[in-house]
Amino acid sequence: MKINNRRDQDYLKTLTVLYVEDDIDTREQFSDFLSRSVGILITAENGVAGFEAFKKHAPDIVVTDILMPQIDGLTMAGKILAKTPSVPIIVVTAFEQTDYLMRAINMGIEKYVTKPVNSYILFETLLECAHRLRAEEQIKLQHQQEIRDAWSKQNETIAILAGGIAHDYNNMMQAILGYAALAKMKLEPGSEPSNYLEKVEKCSDEVCKLGQLLRFLGNDYYEEKRQGLLMPYVMSSINHVLEGTTVSLSADCPEELPHIGFDAQQIHLVFSGLATNAVAAMPTGGILRLSAQTADISEHDFLPIKPGKYIRLSLTDSGTGIPAAVLPKIFDPYFSTKQRSRQRGMGMSLALCRTVIMRHGGCIAAESTPGNGTTFHIWLPTA
Repeated sequence: MKINNRRDQDYLKTLTVLYVEDDIDTREQFSDFLSRSVGILITAENGVAGFEAFKKHAPDIVVTDILMPQIDGLTMAGKILAKTPSVPIIVVTAFEQTDYLMRAINMGIEKYVTKPVNSYILFETLLECAHRLRAEEQIKLQHQQEIRDAWSKQNETIAILAGGIAHDYNNMMQAILGYAALAKMKLEPGSEPSNYLEKVEKCSDEVCKLGQLLRFLGNDYYEEKRQGLLMPYVMSSINHVLEGTTVSLSADCPEELPHIGFDAQQIHLVFSGLATNAVAAMPTGGILRLSAQTADISEHDFLPIKPGKYIRLSLTDSGTGIPAAVLPKIFDPYFSTKQRSRQRGMGMSLALCRTVIMRHGGCIAAESTPGNGTTFHIWLPTA
């Protein structure tokens, strides 16, 4: 199969290739050729060194000889495929190495070149691998765009729903508070009916806070985002929640991070909500770790955000973790593992966090291992 596709050639020059060959003269000869054809070339002199290089550099393609000291190329290839089953591996074989070739085929290795190696044939084989990898990446990019579109549509639906509910909610709560105040004026202070009305007012105040949340998540809410440093607001929001608890904060954040555009009230909602969840996950106390760094995001990172410069914040607790079956659902509205009550909430915290982050042009993701805590990663675009 010959592929004379300029896109595949250009794509090949972005890839990292591992070349494993024990003969120093052959290795030097083809290293010069390969270095002009690929993005980054990593070389190794035997199978042991080759596998270590693979673990360290995670190359996109592996080219290996078969007969080598310590462990042969196919044994190394088997260990590589066990670690990363999708990586293309090209084996270099002689015609008399039939047993090795059959072993390679049985392992699922489809690409091979025969000795003496023809540079043109090796290049064409590399292009075939690059073509496959490029096609797989295009599929991933298309899938990621579908995810972006789905998230955007869901966010739009939530915004429309929230705006409508907030309008009616606030009107009704205003009437309840007004009539409660009028009724209290006709009652003796401290009387049982007056005390009941005070409880009505307190509950109504809490409901009004939810109405404010719904309001700024609605389409009709707009507040010009301030340009400035994000971390003081993040730290303040987290520390406010941790005050009086047995959870301590450990922060690893550079002093100078790029400015971003953000709504302070909404950012407070996100990080106070995440901190509250972290405290609940560590009932006997623990450490909440916060880190921040800049990140250049490209389309190859497969994140549901536009390519560009971002600040990435990671918040890690040392709690019980989230079961694998539950993890994909945690950002769904009204999904909660907690008992539902007025004090416990209604499973909207993470759904609201995701909506706020998306409206800032960023994204949020979580990773967790039961028993080893949970980490939330947040990307926010720089100004």
